[in-house]
Amino acid sequence: MYKISYLPLALEDLKGIVRYITQTLEAPKAALNLINKIDSELKKVSANPFRCHVYFPLSKLKYEYRVLNINNYSLFYVIDIEKVEVHRVLYSKMNLIEILKK
Repeated sequence: MYKISYLPLALEDLKGIVRYITQTLEAPKAALNLINKIDSELKKVSANPFRCHVYFPLSKLKYEYRVLNINNYSLFYVIDIEKVEVHRVLYSKMNLIEILKK
């Protein structure tokens, strides 16, 4: 099993998503369901981190990201030695390439 870790930016992404769903959409149950689903899917990734496809944008990125799609969100991670490092959790309809270049 690979250890799962989050970059601080990914944690900020998650906090913003939960805040938006809870406060703006007024759906705290949906936010909790999303967090539970992310946790469940990441457990599967920790057992087999190569199960998700490599993200191939039109322009080259700094890392070879793998992407896990959950509901309307894309979770981008990098496989390191015995560790899966979550870099970003983004709304799938955003300009993902521009965000990931930063």
